[in-house]
Amino acid sequence: MQLDEVRKNFIGYFTDLGYVRQTESSLIPRNDPSVLFTTAGMQQFKEFYSSPLDAPAKSVVTIQPVFRTSDIGEVGDATHLTIFEMLGNFRFGEESSLRMKETAIKEAWNFVHKRLGVVKERVSATVFKGDKLTPGDTESEGIWQMLGIEVKRMGRDDNFWGPAGDEGPCGPCSEIYIDGIEVWNLVFAQYYKNTDGKFEKLPQAGLDTGSGLERLSATLQSHRSVWAIEPFVSWVDMVDPTREYESKIIIDHLRAILFLVSEGILPANKGRDYVLRRLIRKVVFLERRAAIKADLSKVITEIHAYYAPSYTLTDPEKVVKVFEAEQAQFEKNLARAIGHLDRWVASQSEQPSSEEITKLAFYLFESFGFPRELLLEHLRDLGWDFDNELFAKLFAEHQETSRQGSEGLFKGGLADHDAQTIKHHTAHHLLLAALRKVLGNGVVQKGSNVTKERLRLDFSFDRKLTDDELDEVDSIVNDKIKAKLPVVKQEMSKDEALKSGALAEFGQKYGDKVSVYSIGDFSKELCGGPHIKNTGELGKFEILKEETSSQGVRRIKARVS
Repeated sequence: MQLDEVRKNFIGYFTDLGYVRQTESSLIPRNDPSVLFTTAGMQQFKEFYSSPLDAPAKSVVTIQPVFRTSDIGEVGDATHLTIFEMLGNFRFGEESSLRMKETAIKEAWNFVHKRLGVVKERVSATVFKGDKLTPGDTESEGIWQMLGIEVKRMGRDDNFWGPAGDEGPCGPCSEIYIDGIEVWNLVFAQYYKNTDGKFEKLPQAGLDTGSGLERLSATLQSHRSVWAIEPFVSWVDMVDPTREYESKIIIDHLRAILFLVSEGILPANKGRDYVLRRLIRKVVFLERRAAIKADLSKVITEIHAYYAPSYTLTDPEKVVKVFEAEQAQFEKNLARAIGHLDRWVASQSEQPSSEEITKLAFYLFESFGFPRELLLEHLRDLGWDFDNELFAKLFAEHQETSRQGSEGLFKGGLADHDAQTIKHHTAHHLLLAALRKVLGNGVVQKGSNVTKERLRLDFSFDRKLTDDELDEVDSIVNDKIKAKLPVVKQEMSKDEALKSGALAEFGQKYGDKVSVYSIGDFSKELCGGPHIKNTGELGKFEILKEETSSQGVRRIKARVS
């Protein structure tokens, strides 16, 4: 059964049972700062397991793209994908865990057996056997046995799920296998794990299920590899069928790149931005190493055409533009790095030591931006030993040097609390709000530095600003200064702040309680302060320079006087 057929059958089956379909959530988690990306279908529903009355419905169904950085290194084998589609059905506020399990297991069995046509002999299940932290799931075991399905008890690593993050709802799970391949995981959220590691029973249970669409479809077609089904077969052929392993990784990473760029993520050196940079550079590296000549812009367009009817994606032209810009930058560095490496190898009269190799690798990483993961692969291909502990030590020393170089910075990027620095800090907020007004709400802050001499704002935007745009921004900020707007501070929870429309700096971590500074009704941001009391204190605002900061990020330097 092809991917599209499984999608339609899954949604149709559960909506017929009364489940309410919910749209997919962003790959950037809204309420879970413990993870970079959405890694499970239940993440957008996490809060409803402990507060079921807040849920959009008692039972919901979704198809959710999920992104798992832990699987990047495994891509190329039969089953691992960086990004994949997760089928999921969820229930909240269940009074009886037994009745919930009876309902969930029977619904899942009927979908597999009656809707998908899988005979009983192909199906088996597993349940949690229990340990000193939580008891075994004898309820699920009994239900499967009544259905005549072979069932096996398994340990916590296999059959206890969650939470998604450091704390949250979790519980025993029952996995469904077809032909010995795990295709569906039913999680019974009976517990809440606290930050102290202790599990407590939830007053009402919940259901969280997940089935990887690609793996399920492949198994139904009697394949043990997701790469044996469409559209993956055709996409690999578009790249280079003679270099199948490299082509699989390239296709996987291009899919992930498409979804990440559609989230507004752009290549850089931290957090989610670095993951995107790593993926693009891996594609470029493999393309070069395997001498692949495919038109990857055409491949990106084909992948986009396949997923566009199901998900909200940005134009493929934008994705290609981001990819090619990062490719051009990396290819220059890559050529220099490999040239340096080749010359170094040629100069060695005997096999270099692990320490020498590791120090060379760190030099390539530090000087040329050669990603650590790609370095490891390249060195392994050469048959060289690599000292991970030494590399980590060198990296830690590098970070400490960088930290010392930025000592003295206060929260919000302030160099000090001089009166002029504080004025520049408030002007910084006005500048960001003006940029969003002129260029659109896609503009978000990507970094800042504020001194008494000037302010610096890095923001997401993919081209140089025109003179007219800069003049308009300048005019708006000066108008707000002349308006003598009050600057008001409020303390509230982070969730309240975000719901109120306050902006947060992209990638910045905040505590549960935050300060929100509003400048009239023009600007509202999470910020640690300090600020002036009224914009009339600022004087004249002047843009000093507009320039590129990194791929997809612009930088403005300005001052008030």
